[in-house]
Amino acid sequence: MPAPRDVLVNTLLGPSSSFKGDLTVDGFVRIDGDVRGSIRASGKIVVSESARCDASIVARSAVVGGVIHGDVCVSERLTILDGGVIVGNVFAPRLDADGEITIHGDVKVPGPGEGIEEAMVAFMRERGSVIRPIGFDAAAEERRSGREAASGKTWRK
Repeated sequence: MPAPRDVLVNTLLGPSSSFKGDLTVDGFVRIDGDVRGSIRASGKIVVSESARCDASIVARSAVVGGVIHGDVCVSERLTILDGGVIVGNVFAPRLDADGEITIHGDVKVPGPGEGIEEAMVAFMRERGSVIRPIGFDAAAEERRSGREAASGKTWRK
């Protein structure tokens, strides 16, 4: 049985609403309106058929039915519904497409496995994205880089 934070919407942007800025949510987000900026969630993000996002999205999983102009990176599963459009890069260990969809950008589907979050961050960094998954903020990356530099490991190749 899924955890409540994975099935109960705790943040909702309605169909006649708009948001400009960077949204960070611990849990499930549903977007029915317009967003400009970025959305980071520890759970699922649903972008409905009526939504228009000029935003990069980073989450554990996502369902896209509307239009996203920005990168979409998830650590588990991305589902794109019939008519869904993503103009940007996509990283998803699992990608499901329902009907006719459009993706215009680089797509990486590595399959589930160990080190997915690190692979996602590397994918994002390679494409110049500044948004990071929750827990991979700049300060956390600096601490991680410092530990890795001390141990001889680095993020960049």
